[in-house]
Amino acid sequence: WYSVTPEDIAHHIAERCRCDVIIDAFCGVGGNMIHFAMTCNLVIAIDNDKTRLQCARNNAQIYGVEDRIEFIHGDYLKLIPKLKADVVFLSPPWGGPSYLNVEKYDIKTMMPVDGEKIFRESKKITNNIVYYLPRNVDMNQLGELAGPGNTCESQNIYVNDFLKTRAVFFGDLQNV
Repeated sequence: WYSVTPEDIAHHIAERCRCDVIIDAFCGVGGNMIHFAMTCNLVIAIDNDKTRLQCARNNAQIYGVEDRIEFIHGDYLKLIPKLKADVVFLSPPWGGPSYLNVEKYDIKTMMPVDGEKIFRESKKITNNIVYYLPRNVDMNQLGELAGPGNTCESQNIYVNDFLKTRAVFFGDLQNV
């Protein structure tokens, strides 16, 4: 379970993403999805693995938020044309713990799916995107995702005084 977002971090991100409808594009077992259901009216939780999705449903039942979540088994990139939301949360698989062995994590080549493509396609839904990425992500790539004349806000996330990850906020989600 090394890849599940710690609860206090998931809660913080959910507060920043408070909206009517949010998509958790790679929900896994639901660590973020549960907290989104506490701050949003509807969570669309997508995963391509039936076992993880069943675990997410079970976890949502335990937390009493299942009624605010629509669970979808499928490939997020293929579902995009049918989706509508105020915010998209992206936490795609990082490719396993080997990301820790590189100086700069490349979202285009190190994820199982092209991370730049995931972002570009998500912009067809909304400009309000949160990208949850490894601490060593290439920050220049993220700035380029924002596009010319646009910005993004990167928030360093520490666990026990150790930089764990980064949450990068695009669109109206930035604290400007």
